[in-house]
Amino acid sequence: MEISLVTDADALSALAPEWLELWRRAANTTPFQSPMWLLPWWRRFGSNDLHVITVRDGGRLEALAPLYIIREDDESLGLLLGTGISDYLDVLTTGDHASAIVGALADVDCQVWDLQQLRPSSPLLQAELPGGWGESIEEQDPCPVMTLEEDLTSTHFRKKLRYYRRSLERMGEVSFEEVTASNLDALLAALFELHAARWKRRGMTGMLADDVVQDFHRQVSRAMLDAGSLRMYGLRVGERIVAVFYGFTSGDTVYYYLSGYDPDLEKLSPGTLIVAHAIEQAAREGARAFDFLRGAEEYKYAWGAKDRVNRRRQLIP
Repeated sequence: MEISLVTDADALSALAPEWLELWRRAANTTPFQSPMWLLPWWRRFGSNDLHVITVRDGGRLEALAPLYIIREDDESLGLLLGTGISDYLDVLTTGDHASAIVGALADVDCQVWDLQQLRPSSPLLQAELPGGWGESIEEQDPCPVMTLEEDLTSTHFRKKLRYYRRSLERMGEVSFEEVTASNLDALLAALFELHAARWKRRGMTGMLADDVVQDFHRQVSRAMLDAGSLRMYGLRVGERIVAVFYGFTSGDTVYYYLSGYDPDLEKLSPGTLIVAHAIEQAAREGARAFDFLRGAEEYKYAWGAKDRVNRRRQLIP
């Protein structure tokens, strides 16, 4: 087993093909550990010292820990790439490499490793500590997850969905469209506009208002589309896009990251209709779970989602 360190952004980008192959091969991955997400994140939001640990066996990449260190004066803090806007953080590994990765941190000049938004199944929660280290583990955000094993058409929600659709049809023809290379830019522009319109009603700008954030999602969505992992849908009434769903897929799960809908049509629930469409498409694809990601918003539980609570593990040399 060979453990190496990547500290240069260009070298990390060059690792993308192997990284993607590992992401597809490793068990229990999410979109937020993929190069499609983390490479744009580092370009737009990363700072200070890149510290990505790789593990190879026979030359083949078998594990990757995407880490970086923030340094200010005599203080230092180690974090996982994606911290802040990523709902799940973790290492990628095909086997029992997490303890070796944590062990490789023993010789690094860093006062605290703050590993956030770890799922209960994360190998980083089970990794052994180097001798003499301390730790702190606490709960973080709930992530409601809906199983897709039941027949969605039998839920009591179906009646409401038919009512909402009929109401919209009085305004024009209702249709759904799936993202392609040719309509991606139009769907993204509609998402940015509709998301901002909703937040403007509350006197706020919303998380997509910043140009840097928008550019990040343009890069992510294009890369996810190319990798076959983007799940994006538009709801049209006539020629107008009135709702957009923006999510991803990995393994047997579809992840609902963001959506936007026309606030003028809120009583007709175009947001509910676009989520319903995404859930139905996920079930048709054979997905077993629909993950609503971080946040305990009431509407998530109306779909029957159940909480899975993320953890935070701080490692202190």
